[in-house]
Amino acid sequence: MALQFEKWEGTGNDFVLVDGRQEGRLPSDWSDAEVEALCDRKRGVGSDGVVVVTPGDDGILQVDFRNPDGSRSFCGNGTRSAVAWAHGEGVFKTDIRVEAVDGAHTGVLRADGTPGVSLNVEAVPRVKMTLVSRAVHAAFLNTGSPHHVEWLDSASALDSLDLAQAALTARHHSDYSPGGCNVSVVAKEGECLHIRTFERGVEAETLSCGTGVVAAALADMAREDASAGNHVRHVIARGGQLEVEATRQAGGTFQDVWLFGAARRVFRGTWAWALAFLALWSDPAMAGGLADQLTESARVSVLTASPGADLYAAFGHTAIRVFDPEVRLDYVFNYGTFVVDEGFYVRFVKGRMDYRLGVERFGRFQNLYLRQGRALHEQVLNLGPEDVKAMAEYLEWNAQPENATYAYDFFRDNCATKVITVLEEVFGDRYHAGCVATDSTYLEALRPFTAGNPWSAWGMELILGAEAATAMPDCGHSFLPDVLAYQIDAMTLDGQPLAFEREVVFPHQGTWHAGLPEGDSGRQTPVYLMWGWAAWMALVLWMAHRGAGWKKWGRRLSVAVTAAVSALMTTLFGLMAVATDHNDTWWNAEMVWALGGWG
Repeated sequence: MALQFEKWEGTGNDFVLVDGRQEGRLPSDWSDAEVEALCDRKRGVGSDGVVVVTPGDDGILQVDFRNPDGSRSFCGNGTRSAVAWAHGEGVFKTDIRVEAVDGAHTGVLRADGTPGVSLNVEAVPRVKMTLVSRAVHAAFLNTGSPHHVEWLDSASALDSLDLAQAALTARHHSDYSPGGCNVSVVAKEGECLHIRTFERGVEAETLSCGTGVVAAALADMAREDASAGNHVRHVIARGGQLEVEATRQAGGTFQDVWLFGAARRVFRGTWAWALAFLALWSDPAMAGGLADQLTESARVSVLTASPGADLYAAFGHTAIRVFDPEVRLDYVFNYGTFVVDEGFYVRFVKGRMDYRLGVERFGRFQNLYLRQGRALHEQVLNLGPEDVKAMAEYLEWNAQPENATYAYDFFRDNCATKVITVLEEVFGDRYHAGCVATDSTYLEALRPFTAGNPWSAWGMELILGAEAATAMPDCGHSFLPDVLAYQIDAMTLDGQPLAFEREVVFPHQGTWHAGLPEGDSGRQTPVYLMWGWAAWMALVLWMAHRGAGWKKWGRRLSVAVTAAVSALMTTLFGLMAVATDHNDTWWNAEMVWALGGWG
């Protein structure tokens, strides 16, 4: 099925514009991956977002905007483009009501053909702490999308700013969690504001951002304490000039906020790929030829994420990044992706877990850990261009549907151990892991990561059997992402260090390991419970010896509870040993006390 679309741009902010009246499954109903594929500048149409515009019989223009990552927000330039398109289609003559994700707006077309749109701004700009180096002022305002705005003292300083790096702290600041915010940096010269914006959802700088322009203009009026009445700001973005009109009230709020600027159709086209395969083709490895696109600037690195709060994330995570700044290619190969299909839960219980190698953009990958307050570290591998391509070719092959799925083993075949497997497969005898033999066991290796979650730790100590309590083989400890990161420092390729010094992409918030902090008495809760039960049993025996009247029911209650728990544990240990493939739970010595308690 083909999708008819038009490519529009509003002062450099470009969009795929779709007439919502056409038949078929439209981008409003697409998955995030399908939207991402369409917006991809290498393998799709390429844009800063998708706008589905639907004129209604009631005279209302429905505008549904989706960012390149699939998320929804109000887009000033996208809505202006939709208004210009609707006027060209004869939908309205002078003005029209527009319904967007944040509510109702009005669209107009000036006599000179410039499209404009009203914005819903209810709050007063809030002064914030500056987060960009050399900034002299900062403010926050939601203009349909949240914006953190910082002021520099000159346009030249703004031009030379590394915006992608400078915006990172504000983009994911805890004040704006969980979704984060857009970041604009401005400089005022004369009567004009110069602006650059790093947009969330795009996760990059765009040539223009309508809601960012409005946020900067209104915050500038507030900063200068403009008098009550009508005000205008001319804002120069890298894609062109826009105009913001607003009426400032005595209390500092704004009414009648308008954004005007150029918008034009660039071309018409047909997205002819079968929509059912969009998600598949959104992965670069599925499309083929990844390695062929790499330049000599390309690099491969290992990413290590700190432990998370949930049990499945308590041990951290590892992935492989392929990055080429010259062709703006930045993908993460993630061996930690679940395969959830029919029979998944049955296989999970039986210990037959299927994982697969997934591929995603680095921006999407890192956002997960930023939202969770987890650290992300990067170790760039010391590889020449040919070795980088060899790694990319192997990862591309491994990501093919027929090769991507593997049988997960928590201790021996997981996201961290796969890094060693990839290095061995690609480089063979040239690669040396540098692992040192140890007498530590898997159980001992787990304890620092589970100590903050005492009940999970207690459960793992109970359920794991003899295999987990024996000494690990060489490199066995590298099943933990943290340990693998340290082990990489000892690895060599052709006798030279495999990796450069570790870099912190962003630091962790709070303690490194998840759960209760070290020294918290809550870590000992299971121990207190067991001592409490032992004390109760001692009390029952003592009272029985004293001939207390409640000795009979106390003894019966104690025996019943002990027998029930023992029977339950015996059944669990037995089933794990004979009915599952969880070999690390076999030959569990805990069966001895469980059988004894039952008896």
